Amino acid sequence: MELFLHQSKQKSQLGHRYTKAFREAVELYVVSAYLTEWDDALKISPECKRFRFIVGKDFGITRKDACRKVLRWLAPSRKAEFLVADGIRGFHPKSVIWKDLSGDAFMIIGSSNLSKAAFNSNVEANILVSISASEFNDVRAWIDWIEESSIPVSEDWLELYTEAVRPPKIGSDENKASFADEAPTVVFKLPWPANAAERVQERQNQMKAFEKHKKGLMALFRRTAKGEIKNKEFYELLPSHWSFELGNRLQGRGWERLGMAADFKEIAQAFIAIEDASKRDRDDVVRREIDRLHDRANPARRAFLSEMLCLRFPNSYPVLNNPVRAFLVKHQLSAPSGSSEGSKYIDLAKKLRTALRANPSYIAKNLAELDLLIWDSSEYNPRG
Repeated sequence: MELFLHQSKQKSQLGHRYTKAFREAVELYVVSAYLTEWDDALKISPECKRFRFIVGKDFGITRKDACRKVLRWLAPSRKAEFLVADGIRGFHPKSVIWKDLSGDAFMIIGSSNLSKAAFNSNVEANILVSISASEFNDVRAWIDWIEESSIPVSEDWLELYTEAVRPPKIGSDENKASFADEAPTVVFKLPWPANAAERVQERQNQMKAFEKHKKGLMALFRRTAKGEIKNKEFYELLPSHWSFELGNRLQGRGWERLGMAADFKEIAQAFIAIEDASKRDRDDVVRREIDRLHDRANPARRAFLSEMLCLRFPNSYPVLNNPVRAFLVKHQLSAPSGSSEGSKYIDLAKKLRTALRANPSYIAKNLAELDLLIWDSSEYNPRG
């Protein structure tokens, strides 16, 4: 354990520890009750496979300019990994937790926020401790729980967020009142067309048809990923496992024209990598694979791959289409500018998941069902 007791007007060594953590981490979690400043000189290791930066927004203390600085600092592929605990009141952790290349795990925890004052002028107390593998797994589970109530920070979210004119006095009546009135920044109004029940049943029937043919479809993908089945054969065999006639195809016609030009071995390898990923790591794998396919200009990476993901993981991934994009634009929640294609897709998925979690009595229970109701709604109005 290393102890950091910081006096006012004394330069702290804590900042160097943060720098070292960012530079060496292969897995890195930053949780901060609020964010008022950001040091864009920090560098995330290129070896870092999983990163989450989650800030709170209670009392409006988090500053918009600091968040914008983080968004500019993040690489295009990582912009969906900067989150706000929009659905949690009383979010107050201040910690950086990471694992390095050797497999050792550490935590910095204490009174300091991620600000210059914390390192140079404030009176602070912090500790750096090593943590065991089982304790690091506890951290992962805790981050997963927080992430379920968080959404990606974007320019649109910042426009909706109300920043405090001045920080309230901790413990004051003003502070308590504002805390009592805290609510999620984003309030989703989900579409409820007149034929919603029938459309949800239709989508449920399509999902049942997918389950019926899933084994053969997955075998086709695995054999193609291994190179046992070539492009033309995959394209010819696909309708035997996924088609309108089988009742398990979600989108309309049009994909076939682009599909013939796709490298299906690349698509299959991406889909199998996602299939085989753990639930915790799946978003990161999806983002990386879509970005890889984008770099290779594979034309099946959008409509086709996103439909496969929605069919296989209907609670987690949407079909990539214009209506669902328009739904988030309606709520002023587009992805951060400059995001990579994979990051945009994960941003979309996270925000649609949040929309369903925020409306537990809603008729659609997963993203596949929500997709069809969004398609049927020219306006996104709540029921009644």
